Amino acid sequence: MRNEPNNERLIWLVSGEDVRMRIPLVHKLRERGFEVAVAGSDDEEPFREQRIPYWTYPLGRWISPRADRLAREQLTELIRRHAPRIVHSFDTKPALLAPHAVHDAQTSISVRTINGMGYLFSSASPLALALRPVYRKLQRQASERSSVTVFQNRDDRLYFRERGMVQPGRDDLVLGSGVDFERLRDRPDSSAAVAELRSELRAQPHEVFVLMVGRMVRHKGVREFLRAARRVRSSRPHMRFVLVGPIASEGRQAVSRREIDRFSADVDYLGRRDDIPTLLELADVFALPSYYREGVPRVLLEAGAMGLPLITTDMPGCREVVEHDVNGLLVAPRNTQQLAQAVERLVDSPSARQRMGARNRIAIPRAFGLDHVADQYAEIYNRLLQKSSRRILTAA
Repeated sequence: MRNEPNNERLIWLVSGEDVRMRIPLVHKLRERGFEVAVAGSDDEEPFREQRIPYWTYPLGRWISPRADRLAREQLTELIRRHAPRIVHSFDTKPALLAPHAVHDAQTSISVRTINGMGYLFSSASPLALALRPVYRKLQRQASERSSVTVFQNRDDRLYFRERGMVQPGRDDLVLGSGVDFERLRDRPDSSAAVAELRSELRAQPHEVFVLMVGRMVRHKGVREFLRAARRVRSSRPHMRFVLVGPIASEGRQAVSRREIDRFSADVDYLGRRDDIPTLLELADVFALPSYYREGVPRVLLEAGAMGLPLITTDMPGCREVVEHDVNGLLVAPRNTQQLAQAVERLVDSPSARQRMGARNRIAIPRAFGLDHVADQYAEIYNRLLQKSSRRILTAA
C-alpha cells in the first residue's frame, strides 16, 4: 500500500505474521492524535480494508541468519524511505531486528515490546538451554539500540534488569497487548448463538463446562488438561471438558490428534473455532495450564472479562491476571493433580465461581482494556517525541 501521510507524529508498528492483531491498537492510537502505519509479514488485505498503510518485509519464524539478515536489510530500507518518527516493534524476532534497522536507517526512534520469553524459557531441552545465552546477548544488543523496552509482565522486566539486558531508566511496563472488551461482550444475538452451540454439543442442563483454548502444544498444558479431565470425570461424570484450538506442527512440542482422541470419552475436542466468545459464554470455568513464558495470555483476559473464574499456572504472565483465591486459582506448572483439584473445587462451589467471575468481569477490563494500553503507549510516545524535540532545539 502507498498512501502513508507525512506527519511528525507518525508511528510504525512492526511485527511478524500475526501483525493483524495490532489493528485495534492502530485505531486507538489514531484517536489519540497519532498517524499510524504497520509493517509485517502478514497478508495486506485486512489493512487495506481498514485503510491502514501497510508494508511487508520477509520474516521467517525459525532461526536463519541469512533470512534474518535479509529481513533486517529490507526493514532498514523501508524505515529510511518513509522516516517514521517512532518504530515500535512487537514479538521476539521483530523486537530483535527492528532496533538495528532503526539504527542503520538513522531516521527514527526505536521502541520495542517483549511479548513474553517463549519456548527458550519454557523448555529444559538441551537446545533451549544452549540457546539462552545467545538470546540474552541478542536482547542486550537490541536494548542498547532502543530508547525504551516495554515489558508485559513484571517477571520478564526483573529478569532483564538483573542480567543487564536492559539499560537503567530505559524500560517501562504495559500489562498485556490490550483487548477490546466492549466488542467482545456486546455481540448481537449472543443468546441465540449460545443456544445453538448447546444444541451442537448436546449439552444437558445439569452439566458444568470447563473450557480450554490454545494451540495443541505441550507447553500450553494440553496434556495436563486431558489427564485432569479424565481424573475429574471419574468421580464427577456430569462434568464436560471442552478443548479448542488448532493442531500444531511444532515438532516435539506438538500434541497429535491421535493423542487427543485417546481422551475422547472425557474431552470434547472441537479443533479450530471462530466462535470463541460464544464458547466463553457457554463455559462455567476457564482453564489454561500453560507453562509457556507468556507475556500476558490474551485468552485469559477474554475469559475473565466474560465473567468466568480462571484456573491457570503460577507462571510469569499468567499470575499477572490471576490472584489466587480472589479471581481464580493458581496451580503449579505441569501438575495434573493440582489442576484436577482446582477444577473440582470450583465445580463443587457455585458460589466461588460466581464470586470470582464477578470480580473478573469488572477488574480485568479496567486493568487490561485496549484504551488503557493505548493511553500508556501514547504517554511513552509523547515523552520520547518531546525529548527528541528538546534535543533538536538544543543542537540548533
